[in-house]
Amino acid sequence: MKLKEYKTNVGRMLVFHCPGCGYDHPFEVPRWKWNGSFDRPTFEPSLLVNASRPESRCHSYVKEGKIRFLKDSYHALKGQEVEIPEWED
Repeated sequence: MKLKEYKTNVGRMLVFHCPGCGYDHPFEVPRWKWNGSFDRPTFEPSLLVNASRPESRCHSYVKEGKIRFLKDSYHALKGQEVEIPEWED
């Protein structure tokens, strides 16, 4: 499974581990549109982490279980597409 799920008072929080910046990134459902898959998730729209801090910005799309890092991300995977890693407890 590629996502970890947490219940919130307004819905669900789905989290994946980002191999680009090394942190866990959350999506709030229903705030983000989700295809319902834990193994090949797709979220819309993009996820922008640390928008006001370019030195640690991580910007990506998640589609069919893959992360597509946009070129405004700071890390070495910017501009690349990689598989979401399996969740490790």
